Amino acid sequence: MALALLLWGSTAKACAPDLHSQSAAAILQREFSNSGLSFLLLNDKGEVIAQRWPAPERETPVGSLIKPFLAVAYGRTHDLFPVFQCHGKKTCWLSRGHGELGVTQAIAVSCNSYFHQLLVEAEPGFAAETLQGFGLTSQDSAGLDKLELFEKGLGWRAAPLPLARAYLDLLNYSEDKSVDAVLKGMALSARSGTASAVERELHGVHALAKTGTAPCVHRKKAPGDGLALLMVPSDHPRLLLLVRVHGRPGSAAAAVAARMIAAVEKTGSHP
Repeated sequence: MALALLLWGSTAKACAPDLHSQSAAAILQREFSNSGLSFLLLNDKGEVIAQRWPAPERETPVGSLIKPFLAVAYGRTHDLFPVFQCHGKKTCWLSRGHGELGVTQAIAVSCNSYFHQLLVEAEPGFAAETLQGFGLTSQDSAGLDKLELFEKGLGWRAAPLPLARAYLDLLNYSEDKSVDAVLKGMALSARSGTASAVERELHGVHALAKTGTAPCVHRKKAPGDGLALLMVPSDHPRLLLLVRVHGRPGSAAAAVAARMIAAVEKTGSHP
């Protein structure tokens, strides 16, 4: 699949790619040519530096990448985040369970049980305003409650490009206590959570990360597709990379994303 060399403004209008963007795109095309890999590389303004993702404004399953926004929505409508017990087994991807954990830890390890319990406790429609504010609501759900879909394990859909920009938008609300808890969880994920391969691959460079596994969308079906979103460096992100890897879990997608960031950073091919 050919690599598209596109730059987008905040309203998704195309403009001519600069030399940095062309260099980054060429590196990613040359070193990461796997046809099962889709990606979007953005700068801190939300402009696309490089992409290999068909129709990035069309909705697709995004799995646990929606969890940070559900957490923010809950935090904005409640005084405190709850602490829940994850027993694993059929309630979470980790069969032995995560034990007792709060929202920051739940983001870091992408605990399904925690977010299931959060949704059960929350009022119907609690997330609507927050999701709309981040541009993550859509009109194609035929009246179905997306929280119900998530809770039943049927997955959550969002368009990759607006989703990536929504993550960048989170950084503008870092003083919001709910957003702060989420960003701390993403930092912890890159250090020791489901995206722990990130800081190993980046040799100690701190990052913000979130992983997910979603239903496979490829013609050759697999148990699922791994997703990972990285923002580097963690204190003032310059780059955001969203990847989807066919037939691999989110943790493996995080390792691939980290290698891609390292390749771009190594040559200085970023804005």
